[in-house]
Amino acid sequence: MDEIKLGIAQHKGLHAQELLENTLLNEAFAAIEERYLSEWRSSKVADQEAREAAWRALKTLDGIKDLLKRYVQDGRIAASDLARLSEETKRKNARRI
Repeated sequence: MDEIKLGIAQHKGLHAQELLENTLLNEAFAAIEERYLSEWRSSKVADQEAREAAWRALKTLDGIKDLLKRYVQDGRIAASDLARLSEETKRKNARRI
């Protein structure tokens, strides 16, 4: 990956970390999760469609959280790669002197 793409991944990871640590967003996620769990629990035995809709909504919410976590991980890897590239550049420049 080139340095520009690494920088973008690093920035994306930092922003995703901020979102995952955001109190309001976490409260919203918890409220959404509780709403769908409540719908699932209170569904009638014969209402398979309502249970499946609640399950899909919960899985979508999990998918959003997982994607943000993946961005964070990718951002950390990108930061490490950028640091390594920087050190390599410094060593190459030091040899030229």
